[in-house]
Amino acid sequence: MHDQNAAKLLAKVMGWEDLEPVPHVLPPLQLLADFKYDHYQQFGPGRRFIESLALWLHQFEPQDRQAALELVLDHLVFISDAEFSHLVRTAYRDSIVPERMRLVSEEHEIRSFRVQEIARHPRFDQLRLTSLYLGLSDGARTNELRRASDGEIGNEQIWQAYELGDEKAEDMLRDLGESLQRAGFTSDKPHFNLIWLLDDFSASGNTYIRYDGVSRRFKGKLPKIYQRLQQRGMVDPSHYEVFLMLYAATRQAIDHIEYWSERFTTDHGFKPLQVRVLCPIEAEISLTSHTSPALRALLDNPNYSNNSVVDKHFLVGGTDVASLGFAGCALPVVLGHNTPNNSVYLLWGPEQFKPHGLFPRVSRHREF
Repeated sequence: MHDQNAAKLLAKVMGWEDLEPVPHVLPPLQLLADFKYDHYQQFGPGRRFIESLALWLHQFEPQDRQAALELVLDHLVFISDAEFSHLVRTAYRDSIVPERMRLVSEEHEIRSFRVQEIARHPRFDQLRLTSLYLGLSDGARTNELRRASDGEIGNEQIWQAYELGDEKAEDMLRDLGESLQRAGFTSDKPHFNLIWLLDDFSASGNTYIRYDGVSRRFKGKLPKIYQRLQQRGMVDPSHYEVFLMLYAATRQAIDHIEYWSERFTTDHGFKPLQVRVLCPIEAEISLTSHTSPALRALLDNPNYSNNSVVDKHFLVGGTDVASLGFAGCALPVVLGHNTPNNSVYLLWGPEQFKPHGLFPRVSRHREF
């Protein structure tokens, strides 16, 4: 689909009488396709971006296609698999290790700039061993993080899921005790001190924590994790810290998680959650602001959305209209492995629906 064939296809769909506009549009799209868009993991075998773009644009009325192209050219944020891998590789040295150094500095009143003294302190190594890493979804990339630590994170400290059974919890605590003993630390009843919860992306924060006004209970992954860590004796109730590390997250999600987690931990007497985001996405990226009238009209057009995707899981976000995505986030964001349903429907609409999205999403919940 390169060069002349791609130019002719795009010109035909857009209704350009000649190829004059193509040199201003096709080269940047083709470049991004080569480095990012062609590698979208939900594309079928042999499918490429420029072809997908032409088929996607063909769904719109001719007078609306320029606005749809504007969405791609001016607003699309595509975070590739390679970019996520880069974030994961930097996470341990740039975020996790400094937190251990901060704790040693505070506990033993060592000036923070005395890096070598902190790193040689026995407490620094002890905190390394008593750190637990739990993945919150398939995107947590726990194996990549472990490899990026150059052997400082052991297999017994990291788990790809946050739902620990009794047997697994016992195994991890037993392994922890053995690791501490080998390192010269004595502990009759070992506990983890630092809990790192890992995930790739959050747009609204509802999946992690929310308050159900009907049942008057907190729901989501974070309340479950806090309660299970306490119940299974994984942490010392008097001395532990919990970090939520997101490789990318919107400002909306960060604010939501920080607000509701503070409410939850205060109400239940738990240690506060500390949120760390490697790549924050600010509110200005949302298509609810700084959007042209033509694009706004496109997003508001009911013919370019399909509410068949609105199920009980979608309704958790507080909206029953698909066009602006889950929780009305209206994001123009695509992730290399799947498009979040917090983005506008025009980007993620499943292929089995009309219209379908430019980067069709595969949902975890197959109810529609």
